[in-house]
Amino acid sequence: MSNQKYILVKGSSGLGNRILAAATSILYGQISDRKVIIDWSDGSYSRDNLNVFTIYFKGENWASLKDLPLTESIYPTLWKGRLDQSFGGLKNELKLEGYSDMSCDVSQLDYQEDLLVFCAYTSKIQNMRGLFTNQFSYLNKMNTPQILKTIIQEMFQLQPDIRERIDQFKKDNFGSYNIGVHIRYSDMKIPLDKIYQKVKKVTNKRKQAKIFLATDSQQILQDFQNIYDNVIVTEKWFSPSGKRLHQNWDECPDRIENGRQALIDLYLLSECDSLIFSSQSSFGYVASLLSNKTLLYDLENKSQIDKVMAKIKNILLK
Repeated sequence: MSNQKYILVKGSSGLGNRILAAATSILYGQISDRKVIIDWSDGSYSRDNLNVFTIYFKGENWASLKDLPLTESIYPTLWKGRLDQSFGGLKNELKLEGYSDMSCDVSQLDYQEDLLVFCAYTSKIQNMRGLFTNQFSYLNKMNTPQILKTIIQEMFQLQPDIRERIDQFKKDNFGSYNIGVHIRYSDMKIPLDKIYQKVKKVTNKRKQAKIFLATDSQQILQDFQNIYDNVIVTEKWFSPSGKRLHQNWDECPDRIENGRQALIDLYLLSECDSLIFSSQSSFGYVASLLSNKTLLYDLENKSQIDKVMAKIKNILLK
């Protein structure tokens, strides 16, 4: 019998959410000496229970679903006999409001079970601060974005076919200066007025810049193309009804390709010279974490004037 213990990560929601949750589990696996298994077979990006994580990413940083131990030593116990089910599917079956009952707590290390199941919609790095001791004490000097950036850049290596498509697009379309713009506008309405103001400000300084637009809205794409002559976009599927692109089981003709297209947009955004995004969207946030040389313009960051005015308002209200 092997003494190896595992943590199984159930994917949920869009790619940005999944990557942030997976990054959390990778760090927890390192600290707890557990092998990480990332399970994206829930159907959001495939029809045949395929674990698309290994279709999208390569590497030896995690184990395979085939490595799942045959054990009853599982926490939370509600996953016993149900490991083949998805996070969302089991949540609906059990009529649970949240997901805390479905997931281990990454702030704790004292689990004795062979297999932990982790479920989350986003990063839980902040919850792990109490575990940053001994050889992991260096993490105390880093903020959460810095930790996530390190994990994602080091661990998430694209499969060659996806990387080749990104490089070919850059070769064929990128210019000497490229402005990445991410606008999510299906199920989450990013503030368009702020987007247009920031694009105008940046393009005024870079008249010849190319604008790489990544959006889930055909209307936004048409608007940008009507305003600017230098907009570049990848070819991808759009929902004919205007619904979101992921977890669109009724309309999407090829879910695996849908995920590839999203990853291509994600990495192209990160490789632009400037990036305009909203960290309210996990997709835009992950693009900013993947970036090294980019000037980042997060629409959620308040200007210094806004911060001063907010302080004045708070004083007046007291």
